[in-house]
Amino acid sequence: MRMKRFVLVWFLCLSLIFSTAVLGHAYSSILTFGDSLSDNGNADGFGIMNFSNGPVWVQYLASPTYLNVPLFDMAFGGATTGYDNPAAGLAYTGLNWQVDYYLDNFGSMISSNILVTVWAGANDLFQGRDPYVAAENVELALQNLAAAGFQNFLVMGLPNVGTTPEFRGTAYESAATLWSQYFNMFLAANVADLRGIYPGNHFYTLNTFDLLNAVIANPGIYGFDNVTDEWLYREAGDTSTYLFWDGVHPTTEAHLMLANYAMAAVPEPATMLLLGLGLMGLVGARRKFKN
Repeated sequence: MRMKRFVLVWFLCLSLIFSTAVLGHAYSSILTFGDSLSDNGNADGFGIMNFSNGPVWVQYLASPTYLNVPLFDMAFGGATTGYDNPAAGLAYTGLNWQVDYYLDNFGSMISSNILVTVWAGANDLFQGRDPYVAAENVELALQNLAAAGFQNFLVMGLPNVGTTPEFRGTAYESAATLWSQYFNMFLAANVADLRGIYPGNHFYTLNTFDLLNAVIANPGIYGFDNVTDEWLYREAGDTSTYLFWDGVHPTTEAHLMLANYAMAAVPEPATMLLLGLGLMGLVGARRKFKN
């Protein structure tokens, strides 16, 4: 009996080792669309400025510590879910403009192995636009990307904007929270529709609304001391214990935390496949031993 168990466990271990050591990561790259929460330097025109004090979450996610793949970042600070960017005074660079631009100019770089991340909606809130329309815009962007051939998506929900330093304690706090909730509700329904339309695709999601609420409720658990103030206009001090870099943007430490949750949200297809094969082999081996 012990020998049987040893062989079974060893078989499964070999499957897991093979999945990580031989195949490595299943995603070939990360392609990012969205606003300043994902922009790694497009808004300044030089690829330098992040809307934080360091790397943003997708930069961490693409780094050797995580997926270890190239990052192609189309996100643009100030982008709405539509086509425009009122914050920059532009009629373009919005989410759907980004998608159209990529498909028109880089159509040869479409692959089912690319992980596509989409995070937008906050600037629609800032402009007082309809959360239903904003969620529909995100669905349109996802649908166009899926129709083009992309199959792996990470769709980020909107955090509780009412809890940010920009809105906390103001007359707009409750409205910002409610807008975020409605947007997320509409977005969840749209993602569910897309899963039905494209059953072979993966539409992963990350609930940043509940995550932000959890961090603010118990900051010490997540390594933060200050979750109510922005760090940017302080004369000096350590940013590592601050959740917010400015009125609405996280510190790079918060982005790093977010990357950990994003990593957990996007299981790598090849690893999961080989694990499944290993488990099937395990079942087969068990039957063989029984016979």
